[in-house]
Amino acid sequence: MTLFFQFVLTGLVTGCFLILATIGFSFTRRVEGFLNIAHAELLGVSAFATWGCNKLLGWHILPSAAVGILVTAFAGLAIGRIVYDPIRKHGPSVMLITSVGVAYVIGGTIDALIGTGIRTLDIPLATSYRFWGLRITDYQMMVVALAILAAGSLALFLNHTRTGLAIRAMSANPELAASRGIDVQKTSRATWLISSGLAGLAGVMLGVIATLSTDIAFHQILQILAVAILAGLGSLYAVILSGLIVGVAMDVSVFWIPAGYRPLVAFAVVILVLLFRPQGIAGSASGK
Repeated sequence: MTLFFQFVLTGLVTGCFLILATIGFSFTRRVEGFLNIAHAELLGVSAFATWGCNKLLGWHILPSAAVGILVTAFAGLAIGRIVYDPIRKHGPSVMLITSVGVAYVIGGTIDALIGTGIRTLDIPLATSYRFWGLRITDYQMMVVALAILAAGSLALFLNHTRTGLAIRAMSANPELAASRGIDVQKTSRATWLISSGLAGLAGVMLGVIATLSTDIAFHQILQILAVAILAGLGSLYAVILSGLIVGVAMDVSVFWIPAGYRPLVAFAVVILVLLFRPQGIAGSASGK
């Protein structure tokens, strides 16, 4: 049974990473009104920007991570303003298809600049700790802590700041928000910065806990979609619960079936839940 509970613990860590990777995706969906498939590639932008500063320039991991997150935040803002804003009038379907193209452009650019092969950050080896026979590393604990910090900070921001309240209003009804004097363009810019910055944070942790290849970020989109769909593309709290459910389900499944089927397990969980609750965990609830 110790091995089973080890998989549960590992699944909770995986779930926390999925929370980091999905919060920004769901945030964009609620405010901007479309599924931004290119969100996953922003994880790669952050991971390789961090790797470049850390490995090529010889910087410490902390300033490297800060640069990676900032580069990703402003890259996401630039993409939102240059690519998505001009086609917003064509509707969410066109924006969704466009985001697939943006994902391939970002992925191709990373391939051209970085090349093939496996890369790692220049950081100390993970230190393992044991509790009641279960093992967890310091980097895994960092993922959990950052997921809690990111989710808590975003909740406070949305509920207790003027910009956060404007974002909530815009996600509920953009036309009404504009009629009440909310600067829609400014609110949209804040949304892109926050969602892309969260992708940047997830990308840094992806580089810390995994070896990097140029296609690793694109592989995350299936899991991100699974979490977002299970949450019902609704509240922040639903994303947190969905991330934990999908993460635990994927890792516990390794107790019985090969690890290569983990993505299949993620969508099997989604399908089972949607059979009984088609609107997802949160449905169309407006709460954050």
